[in-house]
Amino acid sequence: MILDSDLTELTSADLQRFLPRLHNSQQRSIIVFHDDKLPGDWFGFVERLPYAKSLIVSECIEPIDMAKTTDSENNSVRQLSSKKARRLLGEEYDCVLFDARKDFELDALGVVSGLIRGGGCLLLLLLPVSVWQKKLTAFYTHLRNMLSQLPGVFYLQHTVDLKQQISFPADVAETQSQYLPCKTQDQHQLLHDLFSEITQQACLCHVLVSGRGRGKSSLLGLLAAKLLQQMAIKIIIVAPARSTADPFFYHLLQQCEGAETGHSVVRYGASEVAFMAPDALLDGLGKDGESNADLLLVDEAAAIPQSMLSILLRHYDKLIFSTTTHGYEGTGRGFVLKFFKLLDQVRPGWTKSELHQPVRWQQNDWLERWVEQLLFLDLQIDQPVPDNFSRNDLRVELLDPAELVKNQKKLQSVFSLLVTAHYRTRPSDFAYLLDSEDVRLYALHINSVIVAVLAVNQEGGFSPELSTQVYRGARRPKGHLLAQTLCFHAGIETAAQLTYARIMRIAVHPDMQRMGLGRWLVDRVVEIESARGMDVIGCSFSAETGLLEFWRTAGFSLLRIGFSRDHVSASHAVVMGRALSDKGESLLDQLQLRLGRNLPMWLNLFLHDMQSALKNTLCEMLVDHVDYQPTEDFSASDLEDVISFAEYRRNYAACWPAMSRLINHSRMPVDELPDKDKAMLTTCVQYANDWPAIVKTMALSGRGEAEQQIRNSLRHLLTLYLQNNSA
Repeated sequence: MILDSDLTELTSADLQRFLPRLHNSQQRSIIVFHDDKLPGDWFGFVERLPYAKSLIVSECIEPIDMAKTTDSENNSVRQLSSKKARRLLGEEYDCVLFDARKDFELDALGVVSGLIRGGGCLLLLLLPVSVWQKKLTAFYTHLRNMLSQLPGVFYLQHTVDLKQQISFPADVAETQSQYLPCKTQDQHQLLHDLFSEITQQACLCHVLVSGRGRGKSSLLGLLAAKLLQQMAIKIIIVAPARSTADPFFYHLLQQCEGAETGHSVVRYGASEVAFMAPDALLDGLGKDGESNADLLLVDEAAAIPQSMLSILLRHYDKLIFSTTTHGYEGTGRGFVLKFFKLLDQVRPGWTKSELHQPVRWQQNDWLERWVEQLLFLDLQIDQPVPDNFSRNDLRVELLDPAELVKNQKKLQSVFSLLVTAHYRTRPSDFAYLLDSEDVRLYALHINSVIVAVLAVNQEGGFSPELSTQVYRGARRPKGHLLAQTLCFHAGIETAAQLTYARIMRIAVHPDMQRMGLGRWLVDRVVEIESARGMDVIGCSFSAETGLLEFWRTAGFSLLRIGFSRDHVSASHAVVMGRALSDKGESLLDQLQLRLGRNLPMWLNLFLHDMQSALKNTLCEMLVDHVDYQPTEDFSASDLEDVISFAEYRRNYAACWPAMSRLINHSRMPVDELPDKDKAMLTTCVQYANDWPAIVKTMALSGRGEAEQQIRNSLRHLLTLYLQNNSA
């Protein structure tokens, strides 16, 4: 059947014969099209399919109403953009058309593939064949392999041939679950067991693990509902984001009719379930010495730092942790390896369970297997490591992505190591690692075994004009984290002109850790990147004493501390770096001198909530290099900071120490300013980052107006300062 015919009508008719067999088998299939007829009536095509409920994920299929829903005689069709796919978690569809022509959003593909019911179908719409054939990147090579190697994938490249003999599994009769409200025997049994343990034991620490689509979050919702119905209890659920908990609340409310609901809280009789973000939960602990909940549920625990989970383990008597061992949210395999060791130390006697049965499709599902292999969700470390080795056995290889995807065994070795590290690694991250011209992947071999991997992203190298725009906050080019943060946040106008090698990922085989291999690999990569002409090698991560010490011993210096805390890790980001050239050495000297002058003020005011041990570690790191004691002298670098805040868009907290030194300068004619300016600047120094106090004192509408008033007053003060110092 040739694509030059009327594709929409012909394929729709052909699918009318194919899809019933698929539905009866309860398998989920993948049908892949190329779009050689722009524009095609793809919306009408989906409407005519023999399904009750369908979804179109596209930015360019008409109608372009991102929340469009239509109801034809037999098929309700919803449409939205790939960027909004996460909103659909917990929903179910018979058919999804995923439009990958404009942007192939792999994370969204992972999300929507889990929404398709057994017997349903994923329709993948690709670019026209002539354009597709020019896509020669490593990831697209990997995708091509996945279109021809697995059962249940029908790739209609040149002809439509769904009349071929397709070996379907035996038909499966649709029956209502005998385990209602649960979907599977797995869920039913575990719901009973967990309810008994919670109600009968004084202390409980349980870990629930599963693959995707096994009903883990829905089980937690059903468990909470049963508890609310049968006892007075307060439950807190914590997750990386409120949207992560949507399936939990959906199943909870299905069972608790008449419950009072808000965005993040459900009240049922004398009981309550509340959602809290990880950082908010951490802030509320320890103030009165008492627990603020009878039961704590932690969903997708792999996305939460273990330092935080360790605090929760010690604070709550009853906890249930759940995590996906692999999925589009970010891998959980590394979490499992490390977290179980922590549990043995802190909560001996903890228990574990696992859900095996899928709740919406059959075992050995075609679509599940295809998505897992396409998006690298099923990787496991299965290569044995050597028992003995010497430094002479170590070898570093710069990997060629194009060759890597041709060697499935090697590809699995590399990416399986990356997913064991506690990074929130998404499918799109793997595609970026394979396809970006700025990424370099290094593998550490012991003889023929890959035992560690390190990924570097090349950044910076901007023109003087672009670097100035970044410094002023006018431009933020993507993919240049180090160049931008050292230029804009740290306040060096020329910083983005230098070239950087940012270490994005580093992972060592779990059985080979604490042997010095990570440090050895970093040292070799430093040598290689220096030879390539990079000025600075650096990294950015959530501040933690263990990580700080690792990079410190690798010769990296502290360059910047972020002022806001990550809502998941409840930690401040730090930047560390090591000079690879004379220009890099000069830059690092400037950065550390500025950091040394300002750090005491930041720690007392803007970073006052940081843990004391972490504050001490940061100060000790600076002592190694500079005198970090504060000084009241107003310097040339201070003048640059004040001008960049007053005239441009530099960060208030970053520039505040320089502003305070200018305002408090003994030779500054602050008294010559108009009363309004004098009051504004005096209030700025007095309250620093207490914006409610600043706004109230100056009778302003909010922080935005306050910052603008401070900028205006600083301009007037700068005019006087420059006049007085021009002579």
